Amino acid sequence: MALIKIGPNKWRIIVSVRVYGIAEPAKKRETFFGTKTEAEARQAEIIKDLRNPRSLTPRHVKHFSEAVEVFREKRGPFSPSHDNKVAFLKEETGHIILEEYPDCFEAYLRVLKRTPTRRHRQRSAASINRYIEIVKAVFGLLVELEIIEKNPITKTRFPKGEEKARDRYLTEEERLRLINTIREHRPYILPFIEYSIAVPCRKTELVTARREQYNPFTNTIYIPDSKADIPINKPVPVPMVDYFRSIPPDCPYLFYRQDEDGKYHPLGTLQKPWAFCLKKAGLANVRIHDLRHVAASDLYAAGVPEREIMDIAGWKTPMLSTYRHRDSLKSAQKINTLFRKGDSPTFFSSAVNQ
Repeated sequence: MALIKIGPNKWRIIVSVRVYGIAEPAKKRETFFGTKTEAEARQAEIIKDLRNPRSLTPRHVKHFSEAVEVFREKRGPFSPSHDNKVAFLKEETGHIILEEYPDCFEAYLRVLKRTPTRRHRQRSAASINRYIEIVKAVFGLLVELEIIEKNPITKTRFPKGEEKARDRYLTEEERLRLINTIREHRPYILPFIEYSIAVPCRKTELVTARREQYNPFTNTIYIPDSKADIPINKPVPVPMVDYFRSIPPDCPYLFYRQDEDGKYHPLGTLQKPWAFCLKKAGLANVRIHDLRHVAASDLYAAGVPEREIMDIAGWKTPMLSTYRHRDSLKSAQKINTLFRKGDSPTFFSSAVNQ
C-alpha cells in the first residue's frame, strides 16, 4: 500500500489487500484530490471496501452511496471538478435507498436552489445541472449493470436550468491595477497571472507544471495531461522568455513560491493571494478562470484563427462562443470601417444605386 503525493492536494492511492477465500490479493489504484488527511481517509475506505467486496457487488447495491462506489470501480475516479460535488451528494444523500432516491433527490434539489452557499451566494443553474448529470450517470450505469430497469433521472422530471456563460473581461485599466497590486503585495504569483492573461490556460495545467516541460528551443510549454485528454503545446510570450530561462536550476517548478528557508513550492490553489489582491485592487467578480476568457478574446481580436486558439487552449470543439468576450460596439465599428471603405455587401450597393 502507498500514498504518493503527485501534485498540490493531489495523491495517488495504491492499495493491495488479501481477502479471505480469494487467492489473489485485491488491488486498486486511484488518483485523489484533497488534503493528506482526506487522502488517508479515502485509502482506509478503499481498504475496507476491498476487504468486504460484497458491498460493491451489484446484487447488494441498495443505497446511493454504494451506487457511487460501483460507479467509481467501473468507470474510474470522477473528474476533479465533479469530485467535490460527488462527495457532497454522497454525504448528504448517500443513505437513501435507490427506490426512494428520485423523489428525495427532486426535493433535495429544491432545497439546494434556495439555500445559499457558504459564500452566501445562490447556486447557479450550472452548479445544479452538474448534480443532475452526476446522479443521472450513476443511475445510467446501474441500468447497464441490470441492477435497475430504467433510469429515473429523466429530462422531463429533472430539466436542466439555462446556464449563463460568464463574460467577465478585464479592461486595460483593470489589468494595470491588478498587475501593480500583485507586484506590490504578492509578487510570487505575478508570472502565473501574466502568463494566464496572455495564453488561455486552466489553472491546474500551470500550478503543477515542472521546469522540464518548458522547451527553450521551441519556446513552448508542454502540457501532457489536460482536461481534454490530449497533450498541448502552449506558446510563451516574448516578454516572459527571460522569466522562464532564469528559473533557478534547483527549482523543479515553472511557477513557484519560495519559503523562508529557500525551499521551492508549487503555487497551490491561489485562492488566498488572489482574493487578497482583488480586494486591494478594488476588483469584483473576477475569477482566475476568467483570465482564460480574457486571453482567448485578445487572441481572437488580434486575428489568430479559431483553430489555432483551440489547439493551444485544449478545446476539442469550437468554444469561442463561450470564451470570447462579446463586444457589439467594437464589432459595429469594425463593420462601419468596411462600409466606409466601400466593402459593403452587394445589396447595400444596389439599394443606393436605385
